[in-house]
Amino acid sequence: MTKKTKMGIGILILLIGFGYLLFSGISGSSSYFLTIEEVLAKGDEVYGQPLKVSGTIIGDSIDWQPEEIQLNFKIKEKEGNKTILVKYDGVKPDNFKEGVTAIVQGEYTQDQYFRADDLMLKCPSKYEAKNPERVKKE
Repeated sequence: MTKKTKMGIGILILLIGFGYLLFSGISGSSSYFLTIEEVLAKGDEVYGQPLKVSGTIIGDSIDWQPEEIQLNFKIKEKEGNKTILVKYDGVKPDNFKEGVTAIVQGEYTQDQYFRADDLMLKCPSKYEAKNPERVKKE
């Protein structure tokens, strides 16, 4: 074998290995981002599938049980009245309150609730104008 052939085979092996790592990393961590309405409409299709869902926390539904480190709450869409019950086994975030947007990652169960493995909250931007109508437009 010539030196060029050996080098070509080596580069080909590296590219195949890199492609495999890239593909396995993407497919292993993929999850679908759905709206609450889509989750409820799909029903059986999404049971047990890895999902991400976003919604606004409903204040009177918050049930924090510090002894069991379990947080149960409902989220709703910004527009509309569809809700999903979320059960999260983990510490309640400090800024967890009514009206905050929660992004939950986990799976929707046949018992009609979302079992969250991860809970993230969107923080309101401190850089947004409090009175946008007072902002001078040019």
